[in-house]
Amino acid sequence: MVKASCSKFDVGEESETPNNCSKESHRKDGFFFELKNLPNGIFAISLFGLFLGISTTMVYSQLSLFLKYELGASTADITLLDGVVECISFIVRIFSGPISDFLGERKMILYVGCFITLFARSFISIVSSWWAVFVVQSAERIGNGVQATPRDALIADLSPSDRCARSFGFSRSMKTVGSLFGTLIAVQIMFLTSGNYRIVFACSVIPVVVAIFCLSRVKTPMEIKGEVEKVNKRENPFKKEYLKSLDNTFWKMILLALISEMGHFTEHAFPLYASEFLSTAISGSVSSLVSTGQVLMCFPIGILADKYGKRNLIAVCMMLMIVANLFFISAKYIGSFPLINIYAGAFLWGAQTTAVQGLFLSLISEKVDFHLRATAMGIYFFMLGIAYLSASFVSGKIWDAFGSTYAFLYSMSFSFLALCAFKILLPRSLEQKA
Repeated sequence: MVKASCSKFDVGEESETPNNCSKESHRKDGFFFELKNLPNGIFAISLFGLFLGISTTMVYSQLSLFLKYELGASTADITLLDGVVECISFIVRIFSGPISDFLGERKMILYVGCFITLFARSFISIVSSWWAVFVVQSAERIGNGVQATPRDALIADLSPSDRCARSFGFSRSMKTVGSLFGTLIAVQIMFLTSGNYRIVFACSVIPVVVAIFCLSRVKTPMEIKGEVEKVNKRENPFKKEYLKSLDNTFWKMILLALISEMGHFTEHAFPLYASEFLSTAISGSVSSLVSTGQVLMCFPIGILADKYGKRNLIAVCMMLMIVANLFFISAKYIGSFPLINIYAGAFLWGAQTTAVQGLFLSLISEKVDFHLRATAMGIYFFMLGIAYLSASFVSGKIWDAFGSTYAFLYSMSFSFLALCAFKILLPRSLEQKA
């Protein structure tokens, strides 16, 4: 495979070593040193994700209730809307990646995505029908899809190879923190306004504006090196010499990611599962454990991956997924406190789901030529979207027909299958070539 190009634009803000060209040795001074050792650009792009996460969750945490109780939408309408708009987001990503590579631009595409999101957010508070919400949310998801792939490509651009996994882990942790804050802010506004959904939606515009400001503070590798005049020099990324990096090894990696993701069905099912044992007031808290796992584990897993190999930590994440399903299943048959088992399962599920995506993205950034980095990530996200929709649909059918235990067994079987295919589809030699 053609190794990722050692482009002079491909450097971190605090590193003089080009990404994917060589590795530095760092002191092992603990967690806070690892956090401090991230390139400065990663903090800015992570804050960008945090504020977008706040805005998105402010809307999504209240949207289904707004649709049902204010606009009179049925449950089928609500689930249909969620599935279609999320699918739109993943489809757009496969286009935004190649465009970003072709233009040689990341920030410009990110600005476009953000302004589409800002435009859509400005209308969500004044809609008066289910179809109007569908149109506005579709536009918002288009904005999300436009900026998602270039954002991850920019994270890879800014990160030396020995700090790439932790950069993705930190960015994803910050985005989840934003989601937690967004939920709390929305609940507080609902309390202060006596349940006025439209005020919550109107306030969700503010974090998008802050996110755009954070994006303006991100210095791209070209800006860091004082070569802004080079920005307009575009090169066709789809030359044969670059396309060689999308070889069989790359597609094997994508296949492994697809198999692994087929075990990840929607986390909205976890409160339903908990309600089989507990009151609805308590069962709703299970979702917070998924987010907690993402926040607490994603960055440490990234640190371990940079030190001991991304390939090894991908295998660990697959094993954690198997353990998470075992915790869920055991809640019915083992112990007097099923909530502990469910909380443990939700925590591990959240921890590995987000972490393994960051690990695959960091491997892709190393293995694919620099000129096709965003294109490759777009392909990865597109396949993830197909797998997620398929897994949620199939597991839901299994859940309704045979019970929740079989849905978790379905998930565990794909995690086990991915672990069995791991050595074939992600050989040790792949990481040694980096």
